[in-house]
Amino acid sequence: MNNFNLSEKSKNYYEENDIYEIFSIAEDYPNKIYKCLLPKIKNKVVLDLGCGTGKFMKKFYKEAIKYYGLDLSNEQLKIAKNKVKSNNVQFICCSAENIPLPENSVDVIISTWVLGTILEVDRRNKVLEEMKRVLKVDGSIYLVENDIGGEFEEIRNRYPDIKKTKDYNDWIEEHNFICENKFKTYFKFENDNQAKEIFSNIWGEDIGKKVTSKIIEQNVIIYKYKNEIID
Repeated sequence: MNNFNLSEKSKNYYEENDIYEIFSIAEDYPNKIYKCLLPKIKNKVVLDLGCGTGKFMKKFYKEAIKYYGLDLSNEQLKIAKNKVKSNNVQFICCSAENIPLPENSVDVIISTWVLGTILEVDRRNKVLEEMKRVLKVDGSIYLVENDIGGEFEEIRNRYPDIKKTKDYNDWIEEHNFICENKFKTYFKFENDNQAKEIFSNIWGEDIGKKVTSKIIEQNVIIYKYKNEIID
């Protein structure tokens, strides 16, 4: 397997999490995801599954009754803890295959580009079952994922060959998720060189060479779990 990727064991989540932090800050620079999800988490008990360095936690936690930030990387959580200090926030460092929360205890789960980092489908299924276990009967799960097409997909060799993205998104839809929203957004780095360096570090020099601008367009899709109650 290519060692350059953002799968769950990527070096960028651990010993080189400063690289991922730059990448995360640049992603969705217009904050369209925040604007879309904010109404969903107001006055709710929220689980941010795969919260990473706290990009969304930092924006959302003040609106929630309780906010759980779960991530497998303690290094990522250390950065998140420096961003958010509040009595209504609890950090959890563990695998999402065994979420240490009671059944029927969470109103909303948000998960941004997480399930696709788990390459083994049986483990991915287990995480999904855990998410459903802790979710209240009338609760909601929102998955933020990459949609087909766009400059970001093309740079990573996922367009025009769409198989990887399509197979993964098909898997999501097969598990009772429906499209809640889709839109075009973009990364914005400090300059062209920073963009090239970050992509080279994560995906390798061949990918980095395809980056020609500090702004990289991205197609995003937000899926919602289709339980018995759909608001």
